[in-house]
Amino acid sequence: MAFSVLYWVNFCSGTKKLSQKSESAVKSDHVLKFIYDPELSHVEGRVQASMRDRSYHVTLTLGENDTVIDSKCDCVNGQDKCHHKASLLLYGYKNVSKTDVRASWIQHPKSRPPKKTMTMEELFPPPPKLATYR
Repeated sequence: MAFSVLYWVNFCSGTKKLSQKSESAVKSDHVLKFIYDPELSHVEGRVQASMRDRSYHVTLTLGENDTVIDSKCDCVNGQDKCHHKASLLLYGYKNVSKTDVRASWIQHPKSRPPKKTMTMEELFPPPPKLATYR
C-alpha cells in the first residue's frame, strides 16, 4: 500500500470529533495542496479553514509503525492535534496510489546465465532449395 490509513487512525485515536471534522474537510475538497515524499517520509500541504476564506500550511513527518512523529500547522491548535493535519493524512490515504510512489525493479540474480541472443538467420532459416528438373 502506498499510503496507509493507519497514519490517520493512529493520529485521530481517542478523538471522534477530530476524525469527523477531517472526513468532512476531505469530502468538501478543503485539501488544496498535497505533496508526499516517501523517501523522506514527509507530507506537506495546504488545507482550507472550515468557515473562513483562509488556508493553513501543514507539514507532517511520518515515523515507523504508522505514526506521525512531528507535525506543524499554522492554525491556532497547530502545535497540538488539529483537523487540518488529520485531513492531510486522510487525503493521502484516499489519493496516493502505488503508481505515485517510485517503483523499484527486481534484478535478475547474477548466477543465472544471460539469455542467448539469436540472429535473424537463426530464427528464420532460409527454406531448403528445391531441385530443378529439366
